[in-house]
Amino acid sequence: MKRVVWLAAFACACGKSQEPEQKVAPPQAAAKPAGPAGTPRPQTKLTVAYDGKPLAMQSALAWRDERGDTKIVVSSVPLACSEVTGNARMLHDGEVTFELAVARLLQPDGTVAPTVRSTYFDGMTSQKDVAAAGAGDGAPGQPTTIDVDFQTTGAAQPAHQLAVKGTIDALGCTAAAAKEPPAPLPPEQAATIEIAGKKLPVRGARVSAVGDWPQLELTTGGESCERVPRQQDSGLRVTLTWFKKDKPEVSQVSLAGTQIKNVMDQTYDKKKIVVKPAPPVPGPVEIHADIKVMEYPVKIDGKVTAVACPK
Repeated sequence: MKRVVWLAAFACACGKSQEPEQKVAPPQAAAKPAGPAGTPRPQTKLTVAYDGKPLAMQSALAWRDERGDTKIVVSSVPLACSEVTGNARMLHDGEVTFELAVARLLQPDGTVAPTVRSTYFDGMTSQKDVAAAGAGDGAPGQPTTIDVDFQTTGAAQPAHQLAVKGTIDALGCTAAAAKEPPAPLPPEQAATIEIAGKKLPVRGARVSAVGDWPQLELTTGGESCERVPRQQDSGLRVTLTWFKKDKPEVSQVSLAGTQIKNVMDQTYDKKKIVVKPAPPVPGPVEIHADIKVMEYPVKIDGKVTAVACPK
């Protein structure tokens, strides 16, 4: 969320001028924005403390963003959908507000469940997947509820404290229409990733290193060496890491993506994942895996063409 700052320009005369003195009219005060435009939707099941003092929240609005997450804005003033679904807005005088990003993420048993992926307050974004009870997905005109319990400190100065606990009851909004279509996805490669029954084709494979540890990242979205405008991120992403360059055994498997929480594991059955060559190098790479990563059943099967991004 952006704060809109109004700037005034001033002229300075330094030294004497041969020009006759001119009277300059004082700058006009910028028109104040209209007051909150929404209908109050008091958050009676939500407790909020702002710098240690209770604060009643008067509205909560939700909508689906371009990647499929549900965005929720909660405010101490009654906001309207038209105020929040764009890229920026002006905060009202005295307004206290915070935001959530909620996704329905894949669980080890193949079901999906609501998860708070991030919170935003006063310039501070905190990213951490936290499972939460809730219902709804930001559908226009429909309620979306989510249970929350978090504390955060704003990044602006002076730094304010926010503590939030209870149930958010948000009204769904129509999301602003995208001005451009999403970037096209790369072609499918001859491999698939299947996690908890969710199967997607591999579209990208990148080799890199973290320090001395070789890595192979398999993506199902539009990721490449450089991020492109309106990129479609992977629903499922798998990263394989080798702690020892001279051994073919995969040391760690990490899962991530827009459809799954971030997890990593080193305790799976290492005999059930085979990569050739290992550690991998740019070019053809063959992968076969049938393992469990933090209780998630993971299958990878096929051949990819791996690339190394410029450093």
